[in-house]
Amino acid sequence: ANPLVKPETAVVIDQLKKQDPKLQTLAMMCEVMPTINEDTPMSQRGSQSSGSDSDSHFEQLMVNMLDERDRLLDTLRETQESLSLAQQRLQDVIYDRDSLQRQLNSALPQDIESLTGGLTGSKGADPPEFAALTK
Repeated sequence: ANPLVKPETAVVIDQLKKQDPKLQTLAMMCEVMPTINEDTPMSQRGSQSSGSDSDSHFEQLMVNMLDERDRLLDTLRETQESLSLAQQRLQDVIYDRDSLQRQLNSALPQDIESLTGGLTGSKGADPPEFAALTK
């Protein structure tokens, strides 16, 4: 347990780890990053720290990373929903295809020779020849 991580943040980190193995790296990054007090405005936080540009730059970098993480999680959720809908649609199309195939098989005659036998004469005979029309 990291003493810099708030208890409620630790719970979220644990949930992230369980939710998706890909998020474990992000959760580990959150564990090692220093806590940013979200109740204090950015201008006051800058004056409380050493006031250097590197601290404010680091803080802005952290805020940007958190925003990017939120954006990526939203995109992940939307993509998972889209995938789920596409998979359901695929199952529906497969069912329709199989149903149409069954209908087609039941409607077509099963004996193909009975269809072709009348056209070719008898089995094994050459097909009839047709005279070419010429002037």
